[in-house]
Amino acid sequence: MAFPVLHKRGDIVMMAAFQTPSTFVNFCGATSISLNIENAVSETRVGDCEDWNLPTRTIAAYGAQTVNATVNAQLARSNRDRLLRWAKDQLIVPIRFHIVEAISGEVEYIDGMGMLPTLNLENIGSTDDGAVVTTTLTIRFEDGVEFTDAT
Repeated sequence: MAFPVLHKRGDIVMMAAFQTPSTFVNFCGATSISLNIENAVSETRVGDCEDWNLPTRTIAAYGAQTVNATVNAQLARSNRDRLLRWAKDQLIVPIRFHIVEAISGEVEYIDGMGMLPTLNLENIGSTDDGAVVTTTLTIRFEDGVEFTDAT
């Protein structure tokens, strides 16, 4: 019998290049991150060109691809100004997902240019003792993502 080896915290890390496009740093404070790759599929009903008695069929084809990420985090001081400016200044920030122990031939990096259509800051002014300001980022990748395989 064989059991799966599951990914855990730190096996896949989200990074951002806030300062310079080539220097990625780990995104600090994240409590959950979701990556969503959505493929549009178009459908067309067609009939046989020679035998008009045959039933029509539906043919499906891939269309555009949309890639989003949702990040829930405790607001780390190191990210506060970066996140506020990213949203307010409508910056496009290089984002990287690093699959830490990818073996040769597997996807090691997922890279894309991240736009920040939504930034939420929660718990501002909370009266709970020790309350932490939390944040939710909704990231839209400008032109999808690129995969880089481990060597």
